[in-house]
Amino acid sequence: MLPPQRLAHGAAPASVAAGASTLCSGSCGARSSREWTPRVGGPMGIAGLGLACGFSTRRSTCSRRTARGLKVVRNATESLDRSYLNFTGFPFPLGPVFARRTVRTQIGDGMWTFEQEQKLANIAVNVRMTAIKLEDGSLWVHNPVAPTEECNALLRELDLPVKYIVLGSAQYEHKIFVAPFARRWPDAKVYTVQQWSWPLDLPSAFYGIFATELKDGEDTPWSSEIDKQLLCPKDRLGLGYSASECAFFHRRSKTLICTDALVYVPEDPPAVLDKDELKGLGRTANNFILDLVAFVNWRGSGDVVRKAIAEESGGPSPSDAALLRKGWQRDALLSLYFGPDGGSIVEPSQAFRSIAGRWIVGPVCYSLVYGGKIREDVKEWSERLCEWDVQQILPGHFAGPVGGNPDDIRRAFEVLGENVEATEPPDFALPWPFPQPVRYPAEDLKLLTDIRGALRALNVI
Repeated sequence: MLPPQRLAHGAAPASVAAGASTLCSGSCGARSSREWTPRVGGPMGIAGLGLACGFSTRRSTCSRRTARGLKVVRNATESLDRSYLNFTGFPFPLGPVFARRTVRTQIGDGMWTFEQEQKLANIAVNVRMTAIKLEDGSLWVHNPVAPTEECNALLRELDLPVKYIVLGSAQYEHKIFVAPFARRWPDAKVYTVQQWSWPLDLPSAFYGIFATELKDGEDTPWSSEIDKQLLCPKDRLGLGYSASECAFFHRRSKTLICTDALVYVPEDPPAVLDKDELKGLGRTANNFILDLVAFVNWRGSGDVVRKAIAEESGGPSPSDAALLRKGWQRDALLSLYFGPDGGSIVEPSQAFRSIAGRWIVGPVCYSLVYGGKIREDVKEWSERLCEWDVQQILPGHFAGPVGGNPDDIRRAFEVLGENVEATEPPDFALPWPFPQPVRYPAEDLKLLTDIRGALRALNVI
């Protein structure tokens, strides 16, 4: 394998809270001549409270470690256009609205990722497209991102034809760019999971996307190099939502490629996120989110927050490194839990440690998608993934690729086991340094647990 390298064309993106399963219908995207991004404020649970109160952007060029070592970041010319107009999204528009920066990373021999930022309110995560060179010299592209001029140029630099465009999940933030991306690469054949649109299950051709649906038991043109396993639950969720996802296994690199099923939260933020914005989120004083938490007395934490604000205001200024670390930890917690405990927002390190540096099923996915009526289907699907000789995992968000094997997959999905409560310690677990079971702090999962209870009562999940 070649040493991983990351290539970024310049500045200014913005993004959406991910890990979140945003359920939506059709997609659209258009180019804009503008290159600035709106400023948004507030997380999505605390999040939804702040949506109308402001806007923000993020950008970062820090390195991070993966299974293949430290990635190298280098900047190219900033002259290419990042503009991309996107006003769609339900229940809130998913940013950035006007421009998206793309970071390309070589992760192995004939393997690249292209990352952009997604944003909901003030909370940002990365979203990842993967391109793999097939034996015939063409490209297999998984989960397209916004086809900006910059993104297209980075892809063209590989000097390989795009032959297949593959959508691994019907989640809105992934499918929205398939049609505009396919129009940029008209010779490519498009493959998608079932149920292109929701709640009206219209064929993809209705949206101008002439795609082949991925199905179990049917070979694909690339099956000798990339295998697949489909999650197609027998029962659908509310209003007929399928919750389908297709995982892929790249045989040569022994890489499991998934979309939302697994996440690995790194210690350092993804390179595409804005360092300055994360440092701003890391401040306790003069922080819109902390002010909002105090104002609404989020889960009784108002006094704790006000005390922390007063202490920071009257003390020495935190270092940039400390602000970046705390800002990233807060960002990760808010994107994965929507509204974690107020104490975890003030001092996020302990809650962050409970989810970072290991493979997990994202709390939103667990609570609002996988943990209900399709639980057994998801568990069975996860066991099929373990039949592959997986050595590393490449998801659609957060870190990737990162080393992982079937034991890591089983450990992550163990929270879906029968009689397992994801906030309670197991009856038996080996002590450290043995791998520990995945559990979510009950106080941080409380908002999602409440939403989950309401959705179950309505027979939605």
